[in-house]
Parts: sequence; structure tokens; C-alpha cells
Amino acid sequence: MRMLWAIQAISLLCAMVAANVCDRNVTLKSQADVLDFAGDGCSRIRSLTIEGTVGHLSPLGDLTHLDGSLWIHDVPELVSLSGLENITTIGKDNAGASIRLEQMSSLQSLSGLRGLTGALPGALTIKY
Repeated sequence: MRMLWAIQAISLLCAMVAANVCDRNVTLKSQADVLDFAGDGCSRIRSLTIEGTVGHLSPLGDLTHLDGSLWIHDVPELVSLSGLENITTIGKDNAGASIRLEQMSSLQSLSGLRGLTGALPGALTIKY
């Protein structure tokens, strides 16, 4: 029985390493923050908040899963969500929100979210 438990634990650990799970909430406030985070190679994180002087999200292509929510707000320079296409799953935050897009007057398309599969477990909010 102990051997079986040890094999299962090792398998789980290997899967987490292979997926490059970064068990943390991420807030990106500048393009430099985007580039620094992209260098970590995380594919799965808790939640992602983007705000401030971010010009493009293309370096975030390694992300595939958000266990929590995606909140992008007050990013006047951002015209596209390109870079988020590989995200297939988004969870929700404690308030029940999955995706919040707010105060993004230059955003022209949501096509960067086209990789999402299935239903969102929480609310989708878009406020201009």
C-alpha cells in the first residue's frame, strides 16, 4: 500500500513539473512585468491581473490554465488579448467572477480568448 501511495505521489509531482505549475496569483503592471513573468515559463497559475502600462500580451503564450480569475483593467494601451490564446481553462474568484475586462478603451477584439473550452464557472464582465 505504501508503495502504491509513493508511486501516485511521484506521478502527481511529475505532472505538476511537466505542466510548470506556479502556485501563485500574478499581477502585471507594466510591459517589463509581462516579460519577467513570461521568463518563468508558467503554464498554470492561480489568477492573473493585468493593469497599468502593458502594451501587449504576446509573451504570455505559455499560459494554459488559470485556477482563479482573469482581471484586466485600466490598460489604455492594450488593443488586443493576443498572447492569451493558449488559455483553455479559467476558474473563478471568491466573488464568483471568471473574467473581468474593465476600463479598456483601446481593446478591439476578444479573439485572444478563443482557446477557452467549455463553460466558465463564473461571471463574465465587460465594462468600458
